[in-house]
Amino acid sequence: MSLFPAFAADAEATQFKEPPQVNWLQNTSFQIDVTPHTEEPAKETPSTPDDEPEPKKRKKEKKHKHKTIKEKRAAAEITEYKEEGFAIDKVRNKEFLTVKTISRPSAPKYSVRYYVNSFKARRRKKFKRYYHHARKINDKSDTEEQVITKKNLDAMGGSKKDDNFAGFQQETDLSQTTATYNRKLTENVHDIKLWLEYVKFQDTVYQFEKTYRKGSIAKGLRVLAERKLSILDKALTHNQNCEELLRERLNVAVNVYPSDELQVLLKGLVDKEQGNIILWQGYIESTQCSMSHCNTPAVLNLYIKCLSILHKLRRNSTMEKAQLEENILKMLYQCGLFLKQAGLFEQLWTLLRLYLELNLSASDKSKFNISSGFEEKQLVEFEEVVFNSQLPLHELWLRTEKLREACHWLPFAEDGQCEDPQRLVFPEDVAELIHPITMPENTFKLIATILTLMKIPLLFCRHSTMQDLGLDYVPWALDSIESLLPIFLPLYPIDLRNDNLIIDNRLSVGPQYLKVLPGQEEYLNFVLSTMKSCAECLTGDDRTATTVWWLRFQKLLIILEKENRFKLPQGFGKKIKSNVKALLKQEENRSNIIFYCEYALIEYELGNIETCLNIIRTALSFSSNRMILASTVDEEQTARCYLYRILIEVYLNTKKDSEALKHLIGYVLERNGPVDTLNDDVFNQATLKFKHVTLQLLQKEMDKLPVANQFLPNFLTDWIICNGWFLYLTKGAIQCGTFIENILCELEDKQQGMMWQKEVIFEFYVAVFFKHCTLNPGYGTFKILDDVLSRAIEQYPNNLFLLTVLAKEQSITSCSGAPWWKLKSLLVKTGRAFPILFLVLIGNQQSVAVRETFVETFTGKKYEMSGSHKNRMLALFRLITRPDMCTRRCGLVWRLYLQFVHAHFDPALCRNVYYCAVEECPWLKALYIDAAIYIPAELAQIQDLLIEKQLRLHVTPEELDVLRS
Repeated sequence: MSLFPAFAADAEATQFKEPPQVNWLQNTSFQIDVTPHTEEPAKETPSTPDDEPEPKKRKKEKKHKHKTIKEKRAAAEITEYKEEGFAIDKVRNKEFLTVKTISRPSAPKYSVRYYVNSFKARRRKKFKRYYHHARKINDKSDTEEQVITKKNLDAMGGSKKDDNFAGFQQETDLSQTTATYNRKLTENVHDIKLWLEYVKFQDTVYQFEKTYRKGSIAKGLRVLAERKLSILDKALTHNQNCEELLRERLNVAVNVYPSDELQVLLKGLVDKEQGNIILWQGYIESTQCSMSHCNTPAVLNLYIKCLSILHKLRRNSTMEKAQLEENILKMLYQCGLFLKQAGLFEQLWTLLRLYLELNLSASDKSKFNISSGFEEKQLVEFEEVVFNSQLPLHELWLRTEKLREACHWLPFAEDGQCEDPQRLVFPEDVAELIHPITMPENTFKLIATILTLMKIPLLFCRHSTMQDLGLDYVPWALDSIESLLPIFLPLYPIDLRNDNLIIDNRLSVGPQYLKVLPGQEEYLNFVLSTMKSCAECLTGDDRTATTVWWLRFQKLLIILEKENRFKLPQGFGKKIKSNVKALLKQEENRSNIIFYCEYALIEYELGNIETCLNIIRTALSFSSNRMILASTVDEEQTARCYLYRILIEVYLNTKKDSEALKHLIGYVLERNGPVDTLNDDVFNQATLKFKHVTLQLLQKEMDKLPVANQFLPNFLTDWIICNGWFLYLTKGAIQCGTFIENILCELEDKQQGMMWQKEVIFEFYVAVFFKHCTLNPGYGTFKILDDVLSRAIEQYPNNLFLLTVLAKEQSITSCSGAPWWKLKSLLVKTGRAFPILFLVLIGNQQSVAVRETFVETFTGKKYEMSGSHKNRMLALFRLITRPDMCTRRCGLVWRLYLQFVHAHFDPALCRNVYYCAVEECPWLKALYIDAAIYIPAELAQIQDLLIEKQLRLHVTPEELDVLRS
């Protein structure tokens, strides 16, 4: 059948005919060459189709020797597509730019640059850095290593830097700094400070790479951490068991690695080095600080395992036993902190009591069986009042929980059935955590650890003392305000009272002795009885130091009540005075001059100045007036020097400078009383005597001071302070400062292990200039005070006296003082919890000062916190809770953060802050209690978390429902 009807007939006619003979093969246009080829066939070249004529060639075409890469590619594509019958022209033709009739997308797209005044922009060259050109080695001389010198540096192979690179200058500076660090560290591999600076410098390198070498931030942080770890590993090969390097290595790993990966990593390291306390601390914290892994039994099992391994090493290995015992005490401190912050105070006291009985009163097991004396019926009456108050559910739970927390801190020891099973704690429950302390020098450290866990602050709180006691490292030790109380205890005759420096009693955690609540008086009596029993079990300097601590603590309570920061129970002031008198009446204490001096200071704080002076004069009559020689210094001479120092400072406090100077010269000239007249002859004699004895003391070899003696008078520091007061009263503060600078230089160069002495001298240095600045504000010496304070805080960041002076100076100078950025830089870079916490307190102090001082003109109302100050404080809290900050796990910082956000921002932000805080500190019960106050809508989730983490819960939701009904 034909496709077209017009040809149907022809198709039928030819359908059955034979095909005709076709002679097209004989056509002249088709001839086949059948001759055989003997040569190798040439490569066939494709030809264009017959129906397409070849493009006409120009008569004369100019050949370009150099063609661009784009032109070559375009020509190749044209040739390729010509084989298929069409061509694509990709060579640009600027003539098309003048054609206005071609519409897009037909019109080609070209980028055109216009230059003004024939100015041509330079192309940015590619910066080749990480590879170099290879060259052939033709002879043996090329294989020899070439020495690089300044002359042949340019002739050496390698890529050239691009000067047009945006960060060229910064990269050059970083390269030079890196080269400087490498050279210095090669020359002195034992410089720990330089190694840490080099590790810190990697953050600057990371910021440069983050700015100019774009990439993943998470990947960059991991690379940064690995770079730091490699540097620290190299440093540790030259400085094995260096605590600072190990601590920094642990912090780097904690900041970057996830908790699961970190636990595996640290477990492997702990198995290799079982005696390394820093690795153990990191391994336990990786579980304790992990929201998914933290619960009370799991964390306690790790502490049990650690202490048992340390105990075995102490018995079996050849390592130094004193150091291993110090490690046991450090882990006991951390374990006690965990129990205290988790609310498990019954287990904590059981643990501490067994340590005291085992190591202090092995013969008298009932020495530390101290009862609370609180009546249970009184608590039941308070609870009935709460349940009948018709308060909301979260308020009922909070008040009941706080009441029981304040009253129940001892295990249940009465006859009858106990309704709360968590109060039933037996010695067998904590027996695996108990190990003997056998070294005599560690006994006082055990006492200090136990008293600190019972919320008794160090008095006086100095950086070197904390370091020697092993209480310095743990940044999450601060969860309540008791550790900050030493800022109210005066050390020198300067006025540091600061009403704007608020220490909120609401931040205390039960059981406590600061707030008027049921159980306050009972817990205070319990604490004082424990301190006194500890002192009675000790001997020598340990006993004296513990007793002095006990006396200073009672003096602190009197000062707090005098400043309306603390309410003593009724009649407790008289009880303190009778306790001290009873102590002094004991036969072994009647001749102890130090106790009389502390009693005199208590009388001074009670307002009895004349009584104070009479007690000091009486105590001075007990000691003989001997010749002062540096070679014959004993306890009597030390106590006499300390008494004169206190006497002089009492006179300075009462603004009797001439009386102070007379007694001071009478002491140094070895007279029985003060000199009658002050003249140049007397001044010259006193100056020569001070100079002679001071030179003798500095030339004398001295050993490191035991930690117990840091609570007692020291002849070197007391003599230098007396010498300093003499110069201050006779020649002025500048001469006194020059003298102290020379003393510090001498101690730095000649003496080893004099950290505590230098810290005390720095305190006196600051006190002298603060006194001078406040009395003479127009003399321009605040700059000197700022410089001395900065140096002192950098070296001793945990010294609360220095931080208190800084806060007081900020309140005095106000806007004319150090700027906020400088203050923040000084305190944050210390890497310690106390200075960073003081930064928050100083920020709050400024807002309180503005609110109390200034009044709006029209309304007459007090100023509220401005928006800028709110944002500044919010930025500060976000800074100090970052993953790379030590305070990210400090409970008190998070609690202040929650309090601030609740007061000035919406509840949604408060809720977010709470969950961030719990993520960092999942074991801290105080956070959950605060959250129940600030975000009561989350009460159910808060209680679930408390139960899930197995923290101490005095009243469960089910019990609360029963009690309500």
